[in-house]
Amino acid sequence: MKIPPRPMFWCQIVATVVAGTVQLGVQSWMFTNIMNVCHSDQKNNFTCASTQVFGTASIIWGVIGPGQQFTKGQIYYGVFMSYSMKTFLDEASSGLSFFFLIGAACPVLLWMFTRRYPNTTLNYLKYVLASLVAISQADRPHLDPSFPLIFSGVGQIPPATAVNYVPWAIIGFIFQYVVRRKHFSYWAKYNYVLSAALDAGTAVGLILVFFCLQYPLDGSIGRSNIQQWWGNTVYKNTLDWNMTSLRKLTNGGTFGAKKW
Repeated sequence: MKIPPRPMFWCQIVATVVAGTVQLGVQSWMFTNIMNVCHSDQKNNFTCASTQVFGTASIIWGVIGPGQQFTKGQIYYGVFMSYSMKTFLDEASSGLSFFFLIGAACPVLLWMFTRRYPNTTLNYLKYVLASLVAISQADRPHLDPSFPLIFSGVGQIPPATAVNYVPWAIIGFIFQYVVRRKHFSYWAKYNYVLSAALDAGTAVGLILVFFCLQYPLDGSIGRSNIQQWWGNTVYKNTLDWNMTSLRKLTNGGTFGAKKW
């Protein structure tokens, strides 16, 4: 899809100004009118999950710092490969520093492998970027591998969970693989517009639901019927919602470094 550069530039400028102004206004309104905003027990779930993650990351990378975590002798530096699966699971976290090297090596290894075996199915990894931006078939052999996109795609975890990623993966597979292979003309003409429409529709839908059902009458509208519908309650029966940990500490147990 070819978009003239000048209209694209002005669309981006106008959208940035409008979005920044609206977000600032909405933020000010929320802090003034929503009780207990950003508290973990906020009744409408305005818990500011992303802000909390950002704050935690600031502590991890700023106050503690990578030197106290990833350098030799620290908690996340150590032997990664182990002889038994049990030992591997127990010690996997001690080799996190080497994942930086793995991330740097993966694009190079994929590039070398696809040059040696051009018909390998690993080309699907290489063409993820092409599918996202509709690059022509002629230009695809010159693409770089898209491991950076794959690795950065999970960068929203936390606060995102499987509830966010599974529907995204299903919809992505349907439109980027099934529809694209069977109805390419439709995909090429409408897929980009449909993606923007789904994003905009979700945002508008959230606004309508909040101001029509949640905000008026202290959220009591539909409390005995629509709010009890399975689709509105099923998410509360998940391990993520119940904050169930993968591993439970024994009485008196601890985790992490004994001292920094």
